[in-house]
Amino acid sequence: MLNTFLSEEAVMRVKVRYFASLREVLGIGEEEYEVDEGTKLIDLLLNRIPERHRYAAEIWRERIRGLLKGEAAGYIVIVNGDRAKLDQELKDGDLVAVLPPVGGG
Repeated sequence: MLNTFLSEEAVMRVKVRYFASLREVLGIGEEEYEVDEGTKLIDLLLNRIPERHRYAAEIWRERIRGLLKGEAAGYIVIVNGDRAKLDQELKDGDLVAVLPPVGGG
């Protein structure tokens, strides 16, 4: 029994906050995801979020396309208050914030 427990991947909880137009598109400001240990931020953005919000998946992908291409006009992703790298592994209790591009003037 102990060996079975040790061989299972740990399940972690990650909270995601959406701002501005993404909040409007998804109809929610914050939600929680259960992810396996070793899950990368890019997987959450490209797979998990669109899978949960199938009705808005195409709009979601369109909105974050600039981020995925590394363009300055894309959305900004922050993990625990720091600018995130798309290939970073998520940790239990992480807070991911997805922010729209900011314009000034």
